[in-house]
Amino acid sequence: MKMYGDIRRVEHVDHSRKSAEQAVKAIFASEQGKDIEPYDYLPYFYSRSFDLSWQFYGDNVGDAVIFGDHDPASAKAKFGSYWIKDGKVVGAFLEGGAPEENQAIAKVAKAQPAATSLDALAKEGLEFASKI
Repeated sequence: MKMYGDIRRVEHVDHSRKSAEQAVKAIFASEQGKDIEPYDYLPYFYSRSFDLSWQFYGDNVGDAVIFGDHDPASAKAKFGSYWIKDGKVVGAFLEGGAPEENQAIAKVAKAQPAATSLDALAKEGLEFASKI
């Protein structure tokens, strides 16, 4: 996986589709004597059950910082987590997010911005993602 500098097995339909598309592009480009951009996949997983829906991007290694309303008694809980490794946010999870919020956490996982304070990151929550 280019963004992590290693090889990984990613069992998800999103990766299957995108890697197949990349293979076809590479074959056609090779036949024409051209090169294409290297495959740079951001790991992505999701689940939808009843009124629950979550998305996860990136890697779940390092320190986890939980944010938002994760009280099971809440009418519509919205919560998430960031994973921080070597001072950078490497993964992001969000339950109950709107499409633009899910796009924001994807950007965080892809950009891997610095996270200097875990407490500040927990307090900022989704606001941190909206700044990226």
